[in-house]
Amino acid sequence: MGQQQLLIIVLGILIVGMAISGAINLMDSYSQSHQRDLIIQRLNMFVGEAKKYATKPASLGGGDGSFQGFTPPAKLANTPEMRIYSTSGDSWVLFQGFGTTNGEDGKSPVEVVGQFDKNTDNWSTLATVN
Repeated sequence: MGQQQLLIIVLGILIVGMAISGAINLMDSYSQSHQRDLIIQRLNMFVGEAKKYATKPASLGGGDGSFQGFTPPAKLANTPEMRIYSTSGDSWVLFQGFGTTNGEDGKSPVEVVGQFDKNTDNWSTLATVN
């Protein structure tokens, strides 16, 4: 083989390697984004559950106008795809959700934090941490 043929082979190997590396990075990015979207979707569902809890009277197992004591259903908060923890106060509920895919730092899992405020009936905070 001549030098030109060897150079073409090496160049071809480099191009294929770069394409594979780019595809892996693209798939990682898609997986992170997908996990974040799933967690946010679940947090929105939990806000609906928290609102239902707050409107029920205490005699029926509700919060009697407060989010205090709300806990999301365990089967939906801890799944193979995610873990979601919550803390609640009188007029707010805070969620912290973790995925199974490593986040942007490549070490810790995807994380989304959100705090819903009953007074404004909206998210006061909803942010992706990793």
